[in-house]
Amino acid sequence: MKKLLKRILCAALILCSVSLAACKEKIRVDVHLTYDAARDALVEDNLGLDYRFASISYEPATITEPYADWEDVILYTVKGWNPKELLTEAYSGIGGLLYAADKPLPEFSDMNCNEIFVCTASQTTVCLNTIDDAAVVTEAVNQLTQGEAVDLPEDGQMTYHLKFHSADYEGLYYSVLFIMRGEGEEGDYFLYDRGTKKCVEVPYDLFFGWIYDDTEDTYPTEGIYEVVPGDDGVEIGFGDQ
Repeated sequence: MKKLLKRILCAALILCSVSLAACKEKIRVDVHLTYDAARDALVEDNLGLDYRFASISYEPATITEPYADWEDVILYTVKGWNPKELLTEAYSGIGGLLYAADKPLPEFSDMNCNEIFVCTASQTTVCLNTIDDAAVVTEAVNQLTQGEAVDLPEDGQMTYHLKFHSADYEGLYYSVLFIMRGEGEEGDYFLYDRGTKKCVEVPYDLFFGWIYDDTEDTYPTEGIYEVVPGDDGVEIGFGDQ
């Protein structure tokens, strides 16, 4: 049976045991946003701030400083972005981004992604591998944006988050789900965009050697690196085990 890489999935839970003491201290900011139902936006008109809610497929790569609040929600800056263009909630494993109404986020097909981080799913991200083959990355984007939509499989056995990244948009990921079902044969592999609700079947050989191969538990990794988006500004990558 063709098996996906199952190593260190429990590491995500272990790494979540970071100190929460700092969270108990109330964070104070100078910018206070309010919700405008007519615009479906968070605004501060005196400062000319008008933020829209981004698709949950967009995620912050690196969270830095607290900048604003909305009721009891603290919003943070994203490394490499002007806070008047992009803010984020504390990362909870999905989306959380706000973008300025006059600075919309790029379409996935226009991001010019050059690498994909294969990650576990949790508030603490564990990167299992980096796909940096331009042909593989381009084909994955094409499959998801141009491929025929299919039903989301109900019997998916293994799921990873594929975080697409572009050098043109540092600090931003476009995250989709990779799903395998059954025995992992041809026709058992899918990509699912939670923002657009589109699911596509992908060829067996697309991610062969990157996420799965013919072995059971011997797929090599150079190391893992935990990523806890927060004030430390840690970015995703590999480190020694």
